[in-house]
Amino acid sequence: MPTRLRQATLLVVSTLTLTGMLAPVTTPQLTAEAKATKVFIAPKHGKKYHYSRSCRGLNHSVKTKRVTLKWAKQHHYKLCGWEK
Repeated sequence: MPTRLRQATLLVVSTLTLTGMLAPVTTPQLTAEAKATKVFIAPKHGKKYHYSRSCRGLNHSVKTKRVTLKWAKQHHYKLCGWEK
């Protein structure tokens, strides 16, 4: 009887492993992009976006604009070097 139980257990485990249901669960890594949907840009000062209004990269900008991250990426803005 123990061999039948062992065979059944092996069959169930191998089936679940092959179908991916027994794969280890991992939490997705939160990136800076996932933390904010709105970003700040300085329209007259380059092509960088910033997650924080108090970012060091915005020190010399007189006027800032708040836009969505999707909009900033579509208009070829890149993440500020200070926030990487």
